[in-house]
Amino acid sequence: MRSSFQKISFIGSGNVATHLAKAFSKNGITIQQIYSQTCDNSEILAWQANSIYICDLNELNLEVDLLVFAVKDEVIKTLSQEILSKKPSMPIVHTSGTVGLDVFENYPNSGIFYPLQSFSKTKKIDLSDVPFLITSNNAVLKNELKNLASLLSSKVLEYTDEQRKHLHIAAVFVNNFANHLFALAQDYCEKHQLDYQLLLPLIRETILKIDALPPHDAQTGPAKRKDQEIINKQLQLLNAEDEHLSSIYKVMTDSILKMYS
Repeated sequence: MRSSFQKISFIGSGNVATHLAKAFSKNGITIQQIYSQTCDNSEILAWQANSIYICDLNELNLEVDLLVFAVKDEVIKTLSQEILSKKPSMPIVHTSGTVGLDVFENYPNSGIFYPLQSFSKTKKIDLSDVPFLITSNNAVLKNELKNLASLLSSKVLEYTDEQRKHLHIAAVFVNNFANHLFALAQDYCEKHQLDYQLLLPLIRETILKIDALPPHDAQTGPAKRKDQEIINKQLQLLNAEDEHLSSIYKVMTDSILKMYS
C-alpha cells in the first residue's frame, strides 16, 4: 500500500530516527531533512538516508508531508511549539512510548508513531516483525500513519495513550530490566574470574522457551521450588561480598515466591 507521506523530515538523529529514516528511504520515501543540534550525528544519518542535514532549526523546510520528532521526551514540547508556531497545520508525530498526545497541545494534525523495540544504531533490526503503535485523534491522519507503518511492518495497531504507556512499562521489565540483570551477571562472573560466555546458551534458551510456554509456566529455580535451603545459602554468600546484588536477589526471590504461593 502506497503511503500519502512521500516527503518526511526528522527532528532528531538518534537510534530511533536512524532506523526509521533509513527504512523509509529504502521504501521510496524522500527524507527531506534531518535536524540535530549535534551536526556530526545529523550529517551521518543524512548520508545514510540520502537526505540533507541541518543544525539550525530556522533552516527547517516546512513543506513536507510529515514531521517526525524522534528526540528525548523532555524536548518534544518545546521543539514542536517552536515549529508549529510557524505552521500549525503541519502533520507531526513523535515516537515516544511514554509521552501522550497532549504534548502537542491538541494540534489537529498530531499523532504518535511508536515502534515497540529497543534500537541501537549499529544493530540491524528486521522492522517487519516490530509492532508499530499508532495514536491520533484525527481519523484521517491515523489511517495515513497506519498506511505508513504498514510499509515497514506487518504488525500495525491502534493504541490509546493509556494502553501505550502501560505497554511501555511492561517493555521496561522485559528489555531494560532483563538486560540489566545480564550485565550484573557478567560483572559478577568477571569479579570471580568466571567465563560469562558459558551463560549465553542458558540466556538463549530462556528467551526461546517463552515462544512455546507462557513465562509463568516456564519459571524454574530454587524460588519456584520453594527451596529455602539453597536460597539461604546463596543469600549468605552474596551478603558476605555484595550487598547490592544480595538486595536484588532477595527482591526477585520474594517476587517469585509470591507469584507461586
